Amino acid sequence: MTIEEPEELVRQRIKTLIDKLENGVQRRFALKTGTSPTVFSEMFGKRASKASVELLRRIADAYPQVRTDWLLKGEGEMLQSTDANADTQKAPSYTAAPTDAHAYALLSEIPVIALRHVSFKTRASFIELGGADTGLFDKLLHRLPPGKTEADYADAIVFDIEGDSMEPSLRSGQQVIAWPIPEGKWEYLHNTVCVVAYDDTVTVKAIVDNELFSYDRLTLRATGGGGGSFVVARAAIQSIWEVREFYGVVPYRLF
Repeated sequence: MTIEEPEELVRQRIKTLIDKLENGVQRRFALKTGTSPTVFSEMFGKRASKASVELLRRIADAYPQVRTDWLLKGEGEMLQSTDANADTQKAPSYTAAPTDAHAYALLSEIPVIALRHVSFKTRASFIELGGADTGLFDKLLHRLPPGKTEADYADAIVFDIEGDSMEPSLRSGQQVIAWPIPEGKWEYLHNTVCVVAYDDTVTVKAIVDNELFSYDRLTLRATGGGGGSFVVARAAIQSIWEVREFYGVVPYRLF
């Protein structure tokens, strides 16, 4: 497409993405793209508002599996391959018309890598395997932020958030990117959100009291919902993964 392509076609493609990737839930799509839900209610309502270049950029950032040429031009397949053996990929490029030069500059030729994905359903397997990369887990494509390289994400895993115990910092349905913390550095974690695998559980909570040096235990806290804290003994902990980014969203501090 060019930015001058009939807006109805652009809206149809966005509607297709919402239906395909978020089961038609506009609020969830808005949350992942960092956009007000009002934008989409107006877009698909009587106002039939226009999709801005900024919105297209946000969609591309939040859903790197969406092919750029399909999003901008309506050409080719909607989704990129998520082959588990895929190496670093490039977002598909195309010859930009003068009218969509801005969108082309924002969206094309952005490096894309594949990250391991631990969904809520595969958490049990994640615990059993100790987080090992066995090829069991599926892959999600991730657009590299400016200044980042594939090496920066070599050990990172995408985790799904379930439930409201960490709202408003983390909402159910969001996905976060976490990095493994060596056991020798667990003692230095404090006031940070982590994925903690212990006993037969995987939880995403804030570490608020680190007493591993003195009492061999961590205090984890749920920052939302009913709140509450609980203690986990070092002997029960299998692995800790520090959450540093939202998947598909510009990073900011979570706690």
